[in-house]
Amino acid sequence: MSLLSALTALNYILVLIFGLFLSTALAGSWRTPQQKRTIVLLCPVFLAIQGVCWWFLGLELTEKLYPLLVHLPLFLTLVLVLKKRADTALISVCTAYLCCQIPNWFKMLGSAMTQSDLAGQICYTLCIVPVFFLLHRFFARAAHSLMNHSRRALLLFGSLPTAYYLFDYLTVVYSDTLYQGGEVISEFLPTALIVFYLLFLTIYLVQEQEQGEAVLQNSLLESDLRQAHLEMEALRAAEKQTAIYQHDMRHHLTALLGYLTTGDTQQAADYIRKVQSDIEAVTPRRYCENELVNLLCSSFADKAKQGDIRLQMEISAPRHLPLSDTELCAILSNALENALRAARETVPSRRRVELYCGIRHNKFLVEVRNLYDGEIVMRDGIPVSDRAGHGYGCHSIRSIAEKHKGLCSFEGENGTFTVRVAIPL
Repeated sequence: MSLLSALTALNYILVLIFGLFLSTALAGSWRTPQQKRTIVLLCPVFLAIQGVCWWFLGLELTEKLYPLLVHLPLFLTLVLVLKKRADTALISVCTAYLCCQIPNWFKMLGSAMTQSDLAGQICYTLCIVPVFFLLHRFFARAAHSLMNHSRRALLLFGSLPTAYYLFDYLTVVYSDTLYQGGEVISEFLPTALIVFYLLFLTIYLVQEQEQGEAVLQNSLLESDLRQAHLEMEALRAAEKQTAIYQHDMRHHLTALLGYLTTGDTQQAADYIRKVQSDIEAVTPRRYCENELVNLLCSSFADKAKQGDIRLQMEISAPRHLPLSDTELCAILSNALENALRAARETVPSRRRVELYCGIRHNKFLVEVRNLYDGEIVMRDGIPVSDRAGHGYGCHSIRSIAEKHKGLCSFEGENGTFTVRVAIPL
């Protein structure tokens, strides 16, 4: 046997192993040792079957029977033994077949550059193992996740490899139509690529919009829970303090009666002011007509005080706004939480946050400004956070503004970060 024949036979074995294990990885791999042994045993079984067919039927007929000898049994193994879905198994086999063309291109490139079939086979042998490990390491898991993301994503992902599989067998293996130069055949693959590209962009945009809506709904739910939590905290504090003052009212009245009896009206007035101040300290402060804005601003004023942050507020929000309570809570809470967090990380002299919330030019405006240290990384006009669980608040603010045909901006300049939101009335 010549060296060329030996390398051809070796590459035939390598591509079988390549396609078998890549198909399995794309489908989600095995879960049990028994499933793994089944896949490993398929290699010698497939080689034995093809060897017999090659010996008795010849190479050309064996290649035409390859889908029945290898692809169909592999598909059935993935479905019946590894318990994969039929559509996932089918697309995994077709995708692995498409990936087999990568080492084939190295073979053709080597042959074309050296004018030697032996050099082409050597290139094939040298590149097929690295190509497999790269695909297995970086492509297989991502492709499997995409195929299981949704039925629509599965159909989109599988359309190109399935079309190529059918095209290759119909125009190359079972006929020589591709090499006859027919215009329809020669234009089929470019057209298929264009259609796939257009479908990919369309479906990708729809999924991005759905993901953005999901992020918005999640943020609104969190805002709803945050609002309920704030209200419960305020009610508990008011209830507790009310009970205390009800209990102490007799003592307060006795003290006032004592001051008045002795004619010490100034002491009585001071005592009343002290009691009034204590009551107001635990009552949500009123900044405007909107009760939710009052509640949120009271809560964040307390947080700012605890963090030794100066929070300057100019509030004139009306009772009725073009936003739901959860949307209003999401905008104010996300903007103020981010501002307080950034201000807390600066030196004490720079811990300042400014809030404006009111109506201007027939628009509901929210502007939050804070000082910060370090650098802000912006992506698509939104600051990016590398902290776990952070980075969604600004996306939520933008989504709410876009939903109401409003505008929002995030600007970091000269150590001052500003969030502006404008919602038409």
